[in-house]
Amino acid sequence: MKKDQYIPHDVSLRNTSEVIHLIEKESASGYGLYWAIMEYLRTQDNYRGDLRALRGITRQLKSRLDKALRILNDYGLFVVEGNAFYSPLLMEKMQPLEQKRAQRQSHPKPETVKQNEASPSQNEPNPFQNEASPFQASCNPLEINESSDKVKESKEKESITSSSKEEEGDAVDGIASTSVTLAWERYVDQLADEQQWIEIMAMRSGLGLTFVKRFSEVLQHFKRHIQAVGNEKDIQSPSDAKRYFCFYNTPGSKPFRQLVDELHKPIDKGKYKYEDRDPATGQRSYCGVPIPADAPPRPNHQAVWCEDKWVF
Repeated sequence: MKKDQYIPHDVSLRNTSEVIHLIEKESASGYGLYWAIMEYLRTQDNYRGDLRALRGITRQLKSRLDKALRILNDYGLFVVEGNAFYSPLLMEKMQPLEQKRAQRQSHPKPETVKQNEASPSQNEPNPFQNEASPFQASCNPLEINESSDKVKESKEKESITSSSKEEEGDAVDGIASTSVTLAWERYVDQLADEQQWIEIMAMRSGLGLTFVKRFSEVLQHFKRHIQAVGNEKDIQSPSDAKRYFCFYNTPGSKPFRQLVDELHKPIDKGKYKYEDRDPATGQRSYCGVPIPADAPPRPNHQAVWCEDKWVF
């Protein structure tokens, strides 16, 4: 058993695709059972549990064992290895605490120094005993001015050195900031590979097929939103990107309304101004008549597609 019994709990966890799926299938009681299992794992060494412990957990909560097994196996929230299981999310959240523990163990506090060792010996010379006042050392104004100039020169050198170190620090911070920026954008781009998750987000948005077909545009708008509010540093993993997107993809919120307005914005047709285009499929047409994808732009509003060419 560990002494510091707590779990960092993200308030956005309920909006992740895995937990949304869990609640849809198992209801609120399934969500409560999920957290009971997480609490059990938190008390175990290496945060790994034994499947046999589920019977006691479900009995305590007046739930069913088959429900607990579904939560373990069907929603991507846990990893089962033989009779053991663990939560990747809990492992990730507890890593900073484990690092602090390891750091404390590798750098133990030094023993308190005894009072008699801390006090200076009577035989040791007092460093201030023979220190002379600058006015006692010399009463010659030329020597005093020369000494003052040396002090000023020394301070100037210290100032220059300090400024150089600050500039070097700023440069290092700039490099670190750049790497963070590249990392968060890479995590957001990886969302495009999560097809099942995209379909869940499409259902959540209410935009359906349009959301799926134009997801690349949705991601670009999502990136602009992150940069506009300055939250790049909050995305430090793919799971962070998913959680943030769930908040962003909440119908009725201001960012979501802006996204819908962007998707419904009239497209500058340019040379295709005499045609219609389905925003979901990209199919070109005029007056309800489909236009082949390789056909040249319709030249005017009277043109008709006939025998592989425009006739007017």
